Amino acid sequence: MTAQAKPQRLFNFSAGPAMLPLEVLEASAQALVNYQGKGVGIAEVSHRGKEFDAVIDEAIQRCKSLLGVGDTHDVLFLQGGATQLFTTIPMNFATGTVDYLVSGEWSQKAAKAAQASGAKVNIVANSESTNFDQSAAPSTWKLTPDAGYLHVCSNETVHGHRLPVWPSHPNLVVDASSEFMARPHPVKDCALVYAGAQKNLGPAGVVVAIVRKDWYPRIGKSVPALFNFQKQAEAKSMVNTPPTFGIYILLETFRWLDRQGGLSAIEKRNEEKAGLIYQTIDASQGFYKATVAVPEQRSRMNITFRLPSEELTDAFIKEADKQGMVALKGYRTVGGIRASIYNAMPVEGCQMLAAHMRDFAARSR
Repeated sequence: MTAQAKPQRLFNFSAGPAMLPLEVLEASAQALVNYQGKGVGIAEVSHRGKEFDAVIDEAIQRCKSLLGVGDTHDVLFLQGGATQLFTTIPMNFATGTVDYLVSGEWSQKAAKAAQASGAKVNIVANSESTNFDQSAAPSTWKLTPDAGYLHVCSNETVHGHRLPVWPSHPNLVVDASSEFMARPHPVKDCALVYAGAQKNLGPAGVVVAIVRKDWYPRIGKSVPALFNFQKQAEAKSMVNTPPTFGIYILLETFRWLDRQGGLSAIEKRNEEKAGLIYQTIDASQGFYKATVAVPEQRSRMNITFRLPSEELTDAFIKEADKQGMVALKGYRTVGGIRASIYNAMPVEGCQMLAAHMRDFAARSR
């Protein structure tokens, strides 16, 4: 009996749910069918049993190790995605005025959710007037003295820009969803960092939250246990049944990141990948136009650009699809092209996209 050939994998440029490392998928598929030879799949074991308890303990330990976080913070694996988190964060922690930087689609939604919760929200800066083509310079932010916290989105998935350096603030809250673990992060210096898993970490349905423990006294007694960060930490993310298989895939991803050499090594690879595409944009003599106005803010995860016309954009996407490069269409409210090149995207995928860009431009001028 001959061994089956590995399936041909597409280069999936989707912004999320996104491409996952094949090693992670294969290990998770095996665990789903027969975990550690026990004759039962990891998705079938009790979340209160020793098998899953070992999974979540290792996942917490590896997450902290990768990020350089100690006992000052708890690691939580929750449900509801980043949207639920930016809804429940003000419910738990908004004391006095809270500051929000609005730099794109997701930070704007977070600010509106905080306002809807009844929190007193101060918008420190808002770049909507320029169609979120950048994040306002920190020197222009109108910060509130002694604000309860400062909330930022470190990488705006829709508009393709990032904060090159996370701001320094005694109570910094960061939505890092679309760049989480793509580079080293100063998580230990933050009050709370959260990230939906479906970009760099695993399947949709899990969100990672890293919470500084000294924040728990802020939480009011009226906050339900399911949405109470302290109660979830005390229950090891198991106030109710957690997304067990999703958390297992996170563990396999953390193991994979360790095998790659950690976050510094991943950042180096991501810089190389993004450079291939940005260099092609910049060398195109205007055929491709980057949508980010400040070059140093260009996202390494979500590369956004435009072609001269909608007809050319459609043709570009269709030709790429035929070559095995899929999900390049820009976000529905923005248009153009968005190439999401998360950790699992190999260098070869970016090389192929850059080659397609050069060839398409040469034929279409």
